[in-house]
Amino acid sequence: MRDDERRDVVRRIARDADPDRAIATLFAPAETRADLFALFAFNAELARIADQVSEPGLGAIRLQWWREAIERAASGDVTGNPVADAFGEVLARRTLSRERIAGLIDARSFDVGETVMPDTRTLDAYLFDTTGGLFALAADIVGAGGEKRDLVVEAGARAYGLVRVMRSLPVLAAKGRTYLASDALAHHGTSPQAIFAGETSDGLEALLTEMREESRAALKEAQFHLFGEGMKGAGLDEAGRATFLPLCLVEPYLAALAKVGDPLRQTARINPLARLWHLMRSR
Repeated sequence: MRDDERRDVVRRIARDADPDRAIATLFAPAETRADLFALFAFNAELARIADQVSEPGLGAIRLQWWREAIERAASGDVTGNPVADAFGEVLARRTLSRERIAGLIDARSFDVGETVMPDTRTLDAYLFDTTGGLFALAADIVGAGGEKRDLVVEAGARAYGLVRVMRSLPVLAAKGRTYLASDALAHHGTSPQAIFAGETSDGLEALLTEMREESRAALKEAQFHLFGEGMKGAGLDEAGRATFLPLCLVEPYLAALAKVGDPLRQTARINPLARLWHLMRSR
């Protein structure tokens, strides 16, 4: 496969799986865009393993293949997989956190092995490794580091991650999976089994309202660290802020989630043009 063909494949995979980040990447420094697309395509390939396998053992085998493939590609081997080869080249050229990459892969073991999120603590750790891992690795690619970067990653992982959990609820529930924490569901008088049975209860609605409030609070914290005090002080530089552009979509998604009639059967969406407008306005 020619380099230009591989770039097109990688970009398409990233765009189809994660349009928010794919569009935000267009506002990142030009010399970083191909590497960011490779990162997001890599994450997309990991995320879809759960839908490709019928048992946890097979999922574990695929995750191990990805661990080995990107290291082989980083050392100069050609795996034949366009995403593995592209991301391996990123690893060879840039200093990315191997701990974050391992966390990104290991977190997907939950996807292929479990159907229910046991508690809020586990959910927080999952969001830190997945959503937070992507933010952190993207920041590595554009050269944004430091304490402020890490604070934005932590808060942003919760803000944007909770939105994704709520938006994925109807799709995953139809497959017999949910990332709503079991302890939080129990606190509101419902359960994963009720969700799988299609029961939209007052307790579920109350939990989702609570999660929207938590996401909004985390967003405010992330914005404080991102822009500085009063939204005018010293925060991250322009390249660093571009890494976190998807956070500008949290509020529109929260508004859409609040308007959904049945959270187990309707997916909250925002208009693609509205998405682009928010990203352009916030860059």
